[in-house]
Amino acid sequence: MTDYRKLCIELFGTDDVDKLRAIAGKKHSGRKKRLTDTDIEKALAMQQQGKTVEQIADHFGVSRQTMSKYLNKDYPGYTLRLDFMHERRVCTKIYVDFESERVRITNSVSNPLYTAFGVIKNPTWEDFQDFLAERCFPEDRFMAKTMLKQLDVLSGYDPLEIIRKTHGRMAEDNQYIRITAIN
Repeated sequence: MTDYRKLCIELFGTDDVDKLRAIAGKKHSGRKKRLTDTDIEKALAMQQQGKTVEQIADHFGVSRQTMSKYLNKDYPGYTLRLDFMHERRVCTKIYVDFESERVRITNSVSNPLYTAFGVIKNPTWEDFQDFLAERCFPEDRFMAKTMLKQLDVLSGYDPLEIIRKTHGRMAEDNQYIRITAIN
């Protein structure tokens, strides 16, 4: 027969009922799981294949916020990341800091036809604004106000808000934009 009192002492260091209740009442979420370099490489590869941060986090058993930190660790201070996609592959990661009007990119493909900024390796804020505008319908387009209303963009012509609604999809290509807030 099992001696539960002895087992409690072994496991919890006490057999006092009040102390055991206190231990049972504590909610220890534990230390966040630390990913190895191999795990991070695999996570980055999964991201390149079009998996979402949530899907990758679930795969490794960590929170979305933790995984986001691993995937965005090279660009502190940036608040938004746009993934410029071709079909299901991330071609360019665009990191944006709206406060300082900075943008940094990481291209994952060498063919400039599939990268967000073509041959430009260090885009300026103006390049970024032009890129956003290119992935939207023109501001002076016939019925633009009606289109904005249909998209539920009430702030006027705002390329980033339009892209949030349309994912920057264009009829001419298989490219689109996936937006992720960086915590």
